Amino acid sequence: MVTRRFPATVSPAGGGAASLQSFAATVRALSNSGLSLEVDADTDNVLQKHGELNVALALPGQDKTYNIACVVRSRDAEADSVIYSCEFDWSATMDPLAVAEDLLEFTLDD
Repeated sequence: MVTRRFPATVSPAGGGAASLQSFAATVRALSNSGLSLEVDADTDNVLQKHGELNVALALPGQDKTYNIACVVRSRDAEADSVIYSCEFDWSATMDPLAVAEDLLEFTLDD
């Protein structure tokens, strides 16, 4: 598991007008099966109604952006933010084998 923080963009999944919104987030932890995201309270007000999210991220030191579907497993409020623990949804992710392979390589190298 990688615990180095880096930026990401998150949006509600499922189509419709909500999925057109995107919000800044911070990846707090990353593994080959899921991630932990930190968002501000305003973003949480929108995302808390959604059990599935799309996350766009570039791994530190790389230029490629990955778009990964996630299922929210828990959300926990902290002082000034909310932490979302998410599991990757490979069935809803484009080219899941390549993404999973790159994430695994990154997490093992870190």
